[in-house]
Amino acid sequence: MGLIMTTQLQQWLGEGDGAREFDRWFDSVMRSGNHDELDAFLTEELFAHPHRISSLCLSRPLSTVRVTGWDELAADLLHEEARNPGKGPITAVGADLSAHSEPDDDDWALEVSLYDDQAFAFGAGDLTAINAEAAQTSTEWQGNFRDIGGSLTVAGLGRIYRAIEENAPGAICRGAPASIEQVADRLGRYFVTLRFHQALVRDAGDHGLPRAMVLLAGAHDVSPWYEAAYWCETVREDDGKVASILDARDSANKARFDAETDTMIEEWRDRRNTIVRRQLRADKHQVFADYCASRDALFYQMTGLGDGRPAHDLTDHEFELLIHAWRRQRAEKIGDDPDAIPAPAKPRGGLLSLFRRAS
Repeated sequence: MGLIMTTQLQQWLGEGDGAREFDRWFDSVMRSGNHDELDAFLTEELFAHPHRISSLCLSRPLSTVRVTGWDELAADLLHEEARNPGKGPITAVGADLSAHSEPDDDDWALEVSLYDDQAFAFGAGDLTAINAEAAQTSTEWQGNFRDIGGSLTVAGLGRIYRAIEENAPGAICRGAPASIEQVADRLGRYFVTLRFHQALVRDAGDHGLPRAMVLLAGAHDVSPWYEAAYWCETVREDDGKVASILDARDSANKARFDAETDTMIEEWRDRRNTIVRRQLRADKHQVFADYCASRDALFYQMTGLGDGRPAHDLTDHEFELLIHAWRRQRAEKIGDDPDAIPAPAKPRGGLLSLFRRAS
């Protein structure tokens, strides 16, 4: 094919709707399941069009591209089902190449969406119906996910995508042959899409999902837009990894929650001290006190705690009791034992107790 095919492809892309026809042809071959045929065609064309993008693609046989993060995906799925049991099971997982995540030289985070049958009848397992819908410009499930995250990553395609973005050859002008840069751009984008679908289906089959379900492979603001549904029948073995991931996430979330609580209390103390110790100029003091009182009123309204007095009108001990009550409330919110939080020490008697000291 060599020079002749190169000339034909450049001319075809520059004639009329050649670029759109090429996209439609790619879509039809992908949907027919002839991935090997498309792989062979792209390999031949990449050889025939020397370019940096072509070289990067040719250095990435399918064996060098992989999708990772299946344990994390299983944890996301089971966590969402446990959090919202009334919504029923997750029946489809979507994985998109996304222009909203910046790939490095190797890894490219995927946009992962979890769907149930309220979005579409995925549970019926009718791939013909699902793929017919996937071929539309917009789908019934578009935006109707139950949860979205980034648990999956495709390794091996990041450098190619970055090269494609850096190439930016501009639109093909009708009536003139496409440039090598434009051909490389089109071939590179097809190649990335093909490798992604091939690797996703292969690795889902190797690692498995919590149950047999639909796997959607698509793209978010990555050209060419192409989405297709596959059936993953491999059920992952319960080896304890998911439980370990969920436990680690729970511990990390609690640690972040506790740190957030400590930060908010420290800021509250500082505001109160500023007023009690009169650390502002006289003309600023009342304005700041009124501001803090309004914040305290909102806090009481949201938590149901306190007697309505601003924190700076409370004694030190009353303020510490209020903080203690809020810590208990926060502990209950994340499933910790509120009784494990020590109560503030009672104030000492005597003359010193008559004077209010700032915390």
